[in-house]
Amino acid sequence: MLEHFSQIENTIGYEFKDIELLVRAFTHNSYSNARHTKNYQRLEFLGDSILDFVVAKYLLETFLEFPEGKLTQMRSQIVSENPLSNAVTRMGIQKYMLLGSGEKKQNVNELQSVKADLFESVVGAIYADCKSIEIVEKFIVSALAEEIEFACEEVHQEQDSKSKINEYALKHGVSIEYVLKENKGPDHAPVFSYSVLIDEKVKGNGKGRNKKEAQQAAAKSALSKLKD
Repeated sequence: MLEHFSQIENTIGYEFKDIELLVRAFTHNSYSNARHTKNYQRLEFLGDSILDFVVAKYLLETFLEFPEGKLTQMRSQIVSENPLSNAVTRMGIQKYMLLGSGEKKQNVNELQSVKADLFESVVGAIYADCKSIEIVEKFIVSALAEEIEFACEEVHQEQDSKSKINEYALKHGVSIEYVLKENKGPDHAPVFSYSVLIDEKVKGNGKGRNKKEAQQAAAKSALSKLKD
């Protein structure tokens, strides 16, 4: 078993001082219930909070031109279940999970939700072992590099939607107009709804927390219809 955990350390790029933390990070509750040992749930709880903080910190320091709304969007996209599961799959570390006999037969370790939990528990275990945000950040940014890049591309594309609509208008000699359809919600959290009209015909609708964000959403909606 210890040989397996040595392979895990090589994969994640971190060597544990307390190997029991790593073992616990890979211990599913089905295994711990049968053997009365600790499982990964507390480490997962810790890792979830650290993951949110580290990703927010990294995005804030890396993408200086992005407003808070875009950074929040990127963080949510990066730390959700699917990206975390994909990162674990790339590393191939789910095969080392300690499972109860029934769960092992059912390949529970291949469930997306379980792999996402495993990622968070590994993050929690690394921090519990080293007490260093910098070391944890190194692991997270490396493991989620593809997800961070994809989220950045998505935001760039969305931010550029109005420019692409303008290019389309110039190329085809048509008019573009953004029309405010609705403005509701409290003053501290308004919701704007805009439509984009191409030659006076509605081609897209979008909502946002400010006029710019709503217009971008409407432009993105119109672009998808124009491509179709």
